[in-house]
Order: sequence, then structure tokens, then C-alpha cells
Amino acid sequence: MAPPATPEPATVTAATVTAAPAPAPAGQPPVAPAVLAPPSVPGGLRATAQSASEIAIAWQPSLSAEGAVAYEFFRGDVRVGRTEETRAVDSKLRPGTQYCYTVRAVDLAGRTSAPGASACAQTLDTSPPTPPSGLAAAARPGNVAEITWSPSEDDVGVTGYEVFRAEARVATVKGTAVVSEKLAPAREHCWTVRAFDAAGNRSEASEPACATIPDTTPPTVPTAVMARASGEHVVDLAWEASGDDVGVVRYEVQRAGAPVLLATEGATRERGLLPAQRYCYAVRACDAAGNCSPPAPEACATTPDLTPPSKPATLEVSARSDVALELAWASSTDEVGVTGYEVKRGGKVVAAGHPGISFTDSGLRPGTNHCYAVMALDAAGNRSAAASACATTLDLTPPSRPSRPAAVSVSSSQLFLGWDRSTDDVGVAGYEVLRDGRVVATVAVTRMRERDLPANQELCYTVRAFDAAGNRSEPAGPACARTADPSQLTSPSDLRVVRVSTTEVLLQWEPSEQGGVLYRIYENGTRSVGLTRGNTFNPSGRVGAQADCYRVAAVDDQSRESPRSNEVCALLFPGPVTQR
Repeated sequence: MAPPATPEPATVTAATVTAAPAPAPAGQPPVAPAVLAPPSVPGGLRATAQSASEIAIAWQPSLSAEGAVAYEFFRGDVRVGRTEETRAVDSKLRPGTQYCYTVRAVDLAGRTSAPGASACAQTLDTSPPTPPSGLAAAARPGNVAEITWSPSEDDVGVTGYEVFRAEARVATVKGTAVVSEKLAPAREHCWTVRAFDAAGNRSEASEPACATIPDTTPPTVPTAVMARASGEHVVDLAWEASGDDVGVVRYEVQRAGAPVLLATEGATRERGLLPAQRYCYAVRACDAAGNCSPPAPEACATTPDLTPPSKPATLEVSARSDVALELAWASSTDEVGVTGYEVKRGGKVVAAGHPGISFTDSGLRPGTNHCYAVMALDAAGNRSAAASACATTLDLTPPSRPSRPAAVSVSSSQLFLGWDRSTDDVGVAGYEVLRDGRVVATVAVTRMRERDLPANQELCYTVRAFDAAGNRSEPAGPACARTADPSQLTSPSDLRVVRVSTTEVLLQWEPSEQGGVLYRIYENGTRSVGLTRGNTFNPSGRVGAQADCYRVAAVDDQSRESPRSNEVCALLFPGPVTQR
């Protein structure tokens, strides 16, 4: 119960009555009044609030010997009124305040009863508090906000405040500050506050106050990061999405600790990379507030090298000696790097992974043409297109000097010259026959017939071999012979051995210019071993382990014999054939 308020003058709506003794009759001495009992105590006192400033009281009548009585009523210890009725109204009271009343009866003689039992009532409170002012909201760590305001005023007293967020009551407090519950970050939250009093009156809502809760929580780390090369210049990346209390807005892809890509989804692609390179990536998730997760463990991929180097340019092959060729070319280029060159000669690899741009191929045969292909290589095994060029080794060595040159007369106008073959490290291209220091014939075989010569004249010859490079041997000779007298038979010429098999040879010659002659075959100088009309003879059965040498002469029907032909030698098991 609230303590009684300061007494105020009561305004009593019933009439106030004061009792007085009746006068004595005229001419008679006054009668001594009888001793009467005081009025009875008024009972059944009730107090009822009628408004914020009025309380009505009512009670049961008192009994008095004098009959009429009046009533005095008290608010606490203070008399606030007198009335002859059994009710009264106390006004000008404070709202929402409890007041307690007692009543006593007074008779006409002024005797008073004892006060009756008290009755209390509280004035009504119908005025709401003033709206709270100065409302402010500030974000605090932990995803909460602190809301503060200035106190409201009330004619009775503010008993508390209701705090609302988005029209929902979130707190009821007695003070002028409150800390919110956990709030969603990165969003604006607004509050209003209403004051209320003990009577339940509520003020109008305050002006709103707003605060945005900062987002300080990073997203979770991306998982299952994968990197895969998709060609020489591209790596594809993918990962499982991260979670965040607000939302992931981007993924940052790092390579070597530096950001290289941004993505909004769980996949991206980096282009413009180099072939044959290992690239490692780390991915982290970021939210709109700039909070980023730690990077996920790296995922790596190696781009392939599918592009061969460029073709070597300006391949040149030149002879530096008779057994070596020198190759030189311009460097090839490659996206990754040329690791060497492959050199092929005639389709066969003679240098694999050669590091330079020149190469000497040695151990070759002199005067031989060789064709080369050069290809650039990279570390991935890619080969460029081939550059091709050919060259011939020098031939610096002349053929050997022809051996055993011999000249024989064929007729009065012809001489036959024969010799053994020369040898050469490359090959004998031919022979030059010189007479009197002048070349009179160039032949590819080891024999030569000179015609249109004067009769009965001795002529001397030298022979030298030459090769394709123009190297010439030392001359062999001289070999001399005299043209025949015009009366002599024409000799057979160009006797040669033709090997038929490993056990048989055949002598063959050019016939004499005279017809109808026989041919006598001489063995080893003087021995006649056969006579034939044809221009061949088979000496089988006569050829032994030693070389036998043969000549042929023409014989006419008058037994005249021509000069003998050139000599040839043959060995049956098996052996060389020489002729001169």
C-alpha cells in the first residue's frame, strides 16, 4: 500500500450539519441534561476510485440517542470533511495514488463515536507516459546491439519500457538501456521503445533508432579443390562451395600467393598459361564485408606441351674435307624451349639431342653425296618439321696409277692400247690417253683404239686415271707400238676375258678387218693352244692354279699371221683377270 498522500482540503458534496442543545422553556429553571451514550460506530465503509483525482466513500448509518448525527471522515489522520449523509467524494487527489479513509459519527451534543474500520482505494491512472526520447542503437561485438534512451515522464511514475524490433517486442526492461539478442550480421536492424506505467498505460513509440551489425565471421574454407589442364594454355579449377552466415560473394583464386582469378561460383578457368608448366592454386572464399576464409590446400596441374618447335631455318651443308661434312642452321624457337636437334643422314639418326646449331659428320667416304634432315626437339618429345640439304664430301685423293700399259699394232692405221684398272677411294671415273703430251682419248674402260694413224710409225702413249672430282693419277707408261706395214694382216684387237662361271672363262676379241681369217690363240707368250674362225675361245681345262696369259693373231689362207693382240691373263680358281 502506498503511504497516504499529503492531506488536501476535501470537497464534500453532502451538506454539513452541526447539532445544538434545545433551549429550556421560558420561566423554568434549566433542566440538567441527561447523560447519553455517544453515537454508534459507522460500519461498512467502502472506498471506490471514480477518476484519476476522485475517490467516493460510503458507509452504514450510525445510531444515536439524539437522533440526528453527522459524520466526519478522515484521509489518514487528516479530517477532510463532514457530512450528514452516509457518503462523500474526495477530490483533487493525485492519480494512481492509494488513499485510506476512516469515518466517525457526531451527535447533536457533540459526542463522537470511535472511528470505524478503514477502507482504501487508489485513484485511477489514465495518462500514459511521455514517449522515450534520444533513442540510440550501436553495434557491439558478438553480433549484438546496445539500445539506449532518455527516461520518459509520467504523472504517476514510469514502471518500465518495452523494446520493439520490426514491430515485434523483444524486451521489457525497467532501465533505459538494453542489449539485443544475437542478430544477423550485415543487415540494418531498427528499434522503437514505449514506456508504460503501473496502470498499464503505454506511451507512443519513440522515434526509431537503427544499427547495422558488422559481419566479422569469414566463410568456411572451400573443399575438394581440383585443378586440371585443358590444353597447353588453360587450367580448369573446381571446388565445393563454402558456407557463410551472411553469404559468399566471391572466391579468390591465388597462384604463388597472389590473386589471379575471381569467381562467383565453384568453378573457373585460367587462360594464357605457358605449356609444360606446373601451376598450383589455392582458393579462399570471401563475403561482402571483406571477410575471407583461409586458403584451401593447393591443387596443382601441369599444362602439356603439344606444339613442336619451329623448323630449323637456313640449313647449309658444306664439305670441309674428303671424310667430313659440316652442317649449320639457324636456331629454332619453341614456346617452352628447344632442348636439342636430331640430325639424320639418309634417314638414319647420326646425332640425337645435339645441343648446338652446327654439327660435323665425319668418317664419311670421300666424294660421296649425303642428304641430311635436321629437326628441333623439345622436352616433351615434340619434333619440328625437317630442314633438308645435301652435299658431297671432297675427293682429294687421286686414283692409283694405271699399271702395265701396253700398246700393240692393229693395222697400218690403228694401234690398240690396254692397261690394268686403277683404284680410287671413291671411284675411277675414266682414263685419259696421252700421246706426245696431248690427250688423244678419254675412255671409261681400260683399253683404247686409235685410228687414222700413219703406217709404219712408232707411237708412244701414257695413261692416267681420273675420278669424278677431277683428281688425276700419275701417268703410266710410256707404252709404245709401231703401226703395221700396209701389206700386213690386220690384227684382232681388244682381247678380253669374260668369266662365265667360277670354273670357266671365255676369251673374246674384236675380229680382224680382213675377212676369212683364222685366229690362233697363244698361251704364255709362244705356245699356240688353239685355232678358231670365231672371235671367242674357251681355254677351260688349260687354265691351272697359275695365271695364264693369252694373245691372239689373225692367220690367212696363205699362212700369213698378223701382229698379235694385246695380252690378257686369267686365273681359274678364282682369280683376277688382267688385260693389256
